[in-house]
Parts: sequence; structure tokens; C-alpha cells
Amino acid sequence: MTNLSEDSAVLRLPRLADEEVDFGLLAEMTGFSVKLVWILGYTYLTRAIDDAGITPQRFSMLELIGVNPGLTQTQLARALGLSRPATSLTIDFWEGRGHVERRIAAQDRRSFGIHLTAQGKTALEGLRVRVREADDALTRKLGPEEIDQLRGLLARIYE
Repeated sequence: MTNLSEDSAVLRLPRLADEEVDFGLLAEMTGFSVKLVWILGYTYLTRAIDDAGITPQRFSMLELIGVNPGLTQTQLARALGLSRPATSLTIDFWEGRGHVERRIAAQDRRSFGIHLTAQGKTALEGLRVRVREADDALTRKLGPEEIDQLRGLLARIYE
């Protein structure tokens, strides 16, 4: 796994305190600040899991399947904001690795629910450790209460 310390992370990210560039109105925009944090978080997450050929989107889907066994492809697409083809490709990726399987859905026999296999459960456990480390690196300058407050404020914006 990649070292996630600040020195090793890709930190050529835009900085609002950059003395060479005046960000003007961008420095006052919440959306731009969220974008900068997203770039940093995506960088940490990618560095934590990409050596396994896993993307943040692939991890997100495996996590949702792990905590919501039996979701349909449509439900997964909606939950992750993905198109049906992108969702299908991601499910195919995990199915090809033997981590998920499609089963006829109990509530609608025309649909398939997606479930983790034993191999998928093991893989997800290992990925969760790495993803938590990446998230800890992202929020290392904040205390637990600040992290909870930040998540709460962001949830108020997008809900």
C-alpha cells in the first residue's frame, strides 16, 4: 500500500493561500472549497487502493453491496449516481473477480439481486482498512467532533 503521509501524497493541488495566484471569487465559493477537498480525498483514496486495480467507484459499489445484500443493478445505479451501463460494467468487474454474484431477487423474480461471495467479503474487509486510512489522512487536521460537524454540514447541503 502507498504511504499516505502528506510528503508522499500528490499535493500539487490548488491552494487558496497560493501567493502566485489570486483566486478571486473562487476563494469565497463553498463549491470550490468542496472541490479542492474532493480532489485531495480522491487522491488519497486512489493511492490507497489502486495497486489492487480498484477505483473509488468500484470500492463504493462493493461497499454498498456488502452492507445492502440483494440490491438490484437499478438500486445500485441510483444510490451511486451512475448510469446503468457504468453500473453493469462495475458489477461485471467484481463478478469476474469472483467477489459478487447475481441471484434472482426474492421480491421480483425478473430482477437479480447482487450479493458478495465469501471471497468478496474477505476482499471488502481488507479494502475497508485501506479506505479508512485514506479518510484518516484526509481529515488528520480535524478532531473527531470537527469531522462529525463537517459531515453534518455537508449533509445539510446535499440533502
